[in-house]
Amino acid sequence: MRILFFINQLYDGGAERVASYLLNHFCEKHDTYAALIHFKSPIYHIDNRVQIIDNRIKSKVKGATRIPRFMKMIQTIKRINPDIIISFITKTNNNALLANLFCRKKVIISERCSLTHEQPSIHRILRKILYPTADKIIFVTQSDNINFGIPFKSSTIYNPSTFSVHKNYNNRQKTIMTIAANNRWHIKGIDLLIKAWSKIAKQYPDWNLEIYGRIYQNKEQKELCPINHERANWMGWRDDMESVFRAKSIFAITSRNEACPNSLIEAMSQGCACIGTDCDGGIKEIISDGVDGLIAKSEDVDDIAAKLQLLINDENLRRRLSAGAIEKVKQFDKNAFFAKWDNLIEEIARK
Repeated sequence: MRILFFINQLYDGGAERVASYLLNHFCEKHDTYAALIHFKSPIYHIDNRVQIIDNRIKSKVKGATRIPRFMKMIQTIKRINPDIIISFITKTNNNALLANLFCRKKVIISERCSLTHEQPSIHRILRKILYPTADKIIFVTQSDNINFGIPFKSSTIYNPSTFSVHKNYNNRQKTIMTIAANNRWHIKGIDLLIKAWSKIAKQYPDWNLEIYGRIYQNKEQKELCPINHERANWMGWRDDMESVFRAKSIFAITSRNEACPNSLIEAMSQGCACIGTDCDGGIKEIISDGVDGLIAKSEDVDDIAAKLQLLINDENLRRRLSAGAIEKVKQFDKNAFFAKWDNLIEEIARK
């Protein structure tokens, strides 16, 4: 079978990482192509059998690439002549579905953001019009699947846990950690976490807050998210995040909006005691409050601080939530994830 992926890039982001998993998996059995809308050399490992296509359109005039990009997608579809097209992320999904009106191929689209995530009006309108033309719509949360309202065409496939499970909670550093690139501090609620930490930090002089994530040079860190506490630090990106998770006591994700955060699933797989917010999206579908993590009120700094304080004060609670998290991540087994996608493309190919 010949499979053509359309995705913005393979340089950064949770959606891009999941796409890289699928590309590497599918290329074992199928001719697999990845057309990158904004071409950069992938930072994620991509199997040599995956054929990368530079699908970018260059222009210094804002908006001048829309029609040429759309036309280039049509050309790519006709040239590759795929059995199935798979597209990731709203804007690219809309463009791929528009292009496919002229090609009539089978299309699976994967919506990677929560439907409540703020989007330009044109993308939301096109999503309502075009998504029903896809052969299958994949959501990463059950709530979005239900709310979109096309049950015969949509399914939920959560992101996978790809790290080896680590059950040992001993010898953990007294550290609260989170992950967010410095160009996504607002949606990830890093300002909320820093404010919550500042409220309680004086009581816990042996604890620290560490924020991991890529630091983009064209963004001023101090303008995006001032870090006003001496024990809260940007740590940059580490290629060994699995070992970082294993060393930390608490993982906090205080987002204003989320879909299915890879970082939370990975932290749970490494036995971190986790705190998430009840924001729109998938955190509430991953964490069962009091069983495998704690849920704080979204954008409520006082409640986030109280939940952090509860975990810091109670090591037995941290250990119990750690054990619960290890049990929960069985639901996100990567082999089950790949099996669902294999079954999906076989189902669509048979139609």
